[in-house]
Amino acid sequence: MADQANLPGFRAKRKILFSDRTSDEKMRATGEQFMEAERYDDALEFFDRCEADDLVREIARRAMEAGNTPLYMRAKRVLDEEISEDEWNALAEHAESARLYTAAYLAHKQAGHEEEAARLRALMPGVKPEDEALEEADEEGGQSEES
Repeated sequence: MADQANLPGFRAKRKILFSDRTSDEKMRATGEQFMEAERYDDALEFFDRCEADDLVREIARRAMEAGNTPLYMRAKRVLDEEISEDEWNALAEHAESARLYTAAYLAHKQAGHEEEAARLRALMPGVKPEDEALEEADEEGGQSEES
């Protein structure tokens, strides 16, 4: 893992990201620094602005193995690729194995697996049975506050 102290700070990062004079090579190299430090969201910001599909795919692979559904979704968005049902299933499996119930829930929800999502929702920290009943009532066409 790279030394966090050698990474660009907030202002330097923004200057690199949004300057018209930043080369693709500089964008990729800076993204690689963040990737080595396992700051994948920051790395994806840079990779989204240069030719780095190979590195984005590596981040997606790592996210899949870790069951990190939000990171995987972001990497696929950068690649401009849809996530297949097989990928959702694999993400859910990896996330549940890692006891990342919220990430597993999200993957099942995105895949349309309502029963599995409901099972995992009960395992999510901070979710109470009454929260589920309120959510179900909302989904069944409850009145919105704006009505």
